[in-house]
Amino acid sequence: MCRWRKLEVGWGFPAMLALAALAGAGPVLPLAAVSAVCHELGHLLALRLAGARVERFRLTAFGAELTADTRYLPYGRELLCTLAGPAVNLVLALVFARLSGDYVLAGANLVLGVFNLLPVPSLDGGRALYLLVSWLTDPMAADRVCRRVGLLCAGALTAAALALTVRYRAGLFLLLAAAGTLLPQLPARKLREKA
Repeated sequence: MCRWRKLEVGWGFPAMLALAALAGAGPVLPLAAVSAVCHELGHLLALRLAGARVERFRLTAFGAELTADTRYLPYGRELLCTLAGPAVNLVLALVFARLSGDYVLAGANLVLGVFNLLPVPSLDGGRALYLLVSWLTDPMAADRVCRRVGLLCAGALTAAALALTVRYRAGLFLLLAAAGTLLPQLPARKLREKA
C-alpha cells in the first residue's frame, strides 16, 4: 500500500487498472475515471458544506473509499452527503446526454451513479439505507435490515453478472464488481472456518 497524507492507494488498484487495460477497456477507462472523480468531488463538497472532516481517501481494487468524521452530523445531513456522489453522476449523465450528446460519458456517469445507489453496505445506497432506517428506528435494527437487504442484492447482482458472463462471454468486469459487493458481506466466521 502506498500512502501520501490522507490518500492511500492499495496494490489492487493498479492491478485492476492493468487488468482492465489488458481486457480492452482502455478507451473507456479515462471516462470512468472522470466519472469517479466527479462522484467523489460530490461527496467532498457536501462533507465540506456539512462541516465534516475528511480523514482518508483510499483507492482499492473495487473503487474509492472516502472516510470522514460524521459522528456529529444529524442523520438527514449525513444522508445528503452520502447521496451527493451518485446525485452528481446522475446530473452529469443528464447534462452530457442532453446538452453535448456525449452518450458514452453520459452512460459512464449513469452506470456509476445507479450502481452506487444499490442497497449494498459497501456502496452509497447501502449507507443511505442504513442512515434512513437508523433515523426511523434505531441503529441495531438498521444493521439487521441492511445486512439482509445487502446480501440479497449483492447475491442477485453476482448471479445476474455470472449468467451474463457465461451466456454472452462478456461482462467480466461487472462480475468482478458484483463479487466485490458480495465478498465483504460473507460472515467472517464462516470464512475463517473454511481456511
